[in-house]
Amino acid sequence: MAIGPDGKTVYTAVLGPGQVSVIDTSNNRVSSTISVGPPGTDPCNIEVTHQAVYVTEQAAGTLTVIDPKTNKVVATVTVGTSPYGVAVG
Repeated sequence: MAIGPDGKTVYTAVLGPGQVSVIDTSNNRVSSTISVGPPGTDPCNIEVTHQAVYVTEQAAGTLTVIDPKTNKVVATVTVGTSPYGVAVG
């Protein structure tokens, strides 16, 4: 789970279906659901910047990049076996 830079959104991994839920903190409701892969992809870590949301998928060995303005996937990169973390500098 990660809080967006504006403090108004929370991004959280949904393991089973391979999704990221976007939660609006003003009403504590899911405002968007983003697929980062097929079921079993296992998104596990999220890092958020003003420009992108980075999500590692442990079972798929990938990193997905989401545009936080549109909540659309803009890239998926193969990174290797079981990525358990992501850090953006």
